[in-house]
Amino acid sequence: MTTFARTLIAVLAALLWSGAARADLDDIRRAAEAGDTNAQLELGVLFQYGFNYKDNEIPALTWYMISANQGNAKAVKLRDALKAKMAEQEVQEAMEQVAQFKPTGKPPAAPVPAPAADVPAPEKPVEFSPPPATEAKPADVEPAPVPPAAQ
Repeated sequence: MTTFARTLIAVLAALLWSGAARADLDDIRRAAEAGDTNAQLELGVLFQYGFNYKDNEIPALTWYMISANQGNAKAVKLRDALKAKMAEQEVQEAMEQVAQFKPTGKPPAAPVPAPAADVPAPEKPVEFSPPPATEAKPADVEPAPVPPAAQ
């Protein structure tokens, strides 16, 4: 592992155990338990990478599976990659946890942005007129011959 990776892990660990990060983690868990697929994916990532313990691969896979079962394409990729690295018994344990999962309620709704007060109404599309008709030349008229150059 590189020095940069170790430093990054140390910083992430420090943030996770700070008060603000702990509150955010609780919010993520509540949203995931309520059925929010993005929060489920994020919780899976936190279990797999954020805590950096091998014992957290089963809960990570569990959250990836729950999110993937709801159609989250990123969770499908992460689930398949993690599943390939795990023992069959560990995968089975994660599948049992998925089977027992019951969402606690409705996921929190995303805040709806307030409409801007000074937004002008959309303009009507510009209508273009066809180009003016040009005088048609008969196709069988040949051009006049060019006189030879004076010598």
